[in-house]
Amino acid sequence: MHSFLSRTAEITGNGQGINVSFSNATRNYSRLRIATMPNKPITVTINKYTPAGSSNMKWDQNYALTSDEKGNAYLYGNFVTNSQFTVKYEEAPLASHTFLQATVNAKSYALDATVVSLADEGLTYDQIVEDVKKELYAGKTYINLILAPDVDEETLEAINIGLKDARDGSINLTLIGCKKIPSRGFMHFDMLKSIALPDVTEIEENAFSDCAWLEKVVLGNLTKVYGNVGKKGIFDGCRTEDIELVLSKDQKVMNGGEAEGRFCWTADIKDYCGSYEHNGIEFLGYRFKSITCGYSVP
Repeated sequence: MHSFLSRTAEITGNGQGINVSFSNATRNYSRLRIATMPNKPITVTINKYTPAGSSNMKWDQNYALTSDEKGNAYLYGNFVTNSQFTVKYEEAPLASHTFLQATVNAKSYALDATVVSLADEGLTYDQIVEDVKKELYAGKTYINLILAPDVDEETLEAINIGLKDARDGSINLTLIGCKKIPSRGFMHFDMLKSIALPDVTEIEENAFSDCAWLEKVVLGNLTKVYGNVGKKGIFDGCRTEDIELVLSKDQKVMNGGEAEGRFCWTADIKDYCGSYEHNGIEFLGYRFKSITCGYSVP
């Protein structure tokens, strides 16, 4: 992003020279600092925004940014009342904010889109509970965590306990790094409004069962999913007709059948996007409110 300054020019008496003073220069834009993961690409989606150096408001824009080594990314410009923006890592939401009044020129604003790492093997159950509680008690509704690829049931149980004081359907949970979700991993996570698992490839039975308040689910490029609809299916007990499902652009059609003595959906060679199932708003035998596929998994 370029910086733009406003200043006054003074023309000398004979018109042969121009003096420009920078001592009283003012920035005719505000600065938004986004605190997130170091050296990571993020996307900022904004509904109303005027970039620095422009006099025209932009509507429904996506900006690709990369955070620096301290985890900061910046936007320069002007937000108006009810300007709303969301920060995403891949398609996983990290934070969202609505300006209740217009921003002020030359003033800096900050948004917390940080991610807490729970991938350390030395963390105890109680430490995980307390780390998650700190995020909740800080007033966050977007909780962003890094987990081990093979996250276990105990860790997910500790996360559940840490979020127990949240209102039903109030938390947007993003879990980065985990590739396999154990059986009943998020069962009865009543606080969830949305969950994003951008790196997940394998999901065990009843993983999201009875999450009655879910409105949005983001999944990685799935290769194996255990359980069938009504028979330990991962969304049994959920109103999937009310859920917006977001899938990787590389997601393949999932075929159901027996494997390892139980029901398992496995990835085909055919792309899911544009398939018969996609057009029918169906995935893993469930019908959804909407299914979007198209984001990239690195």
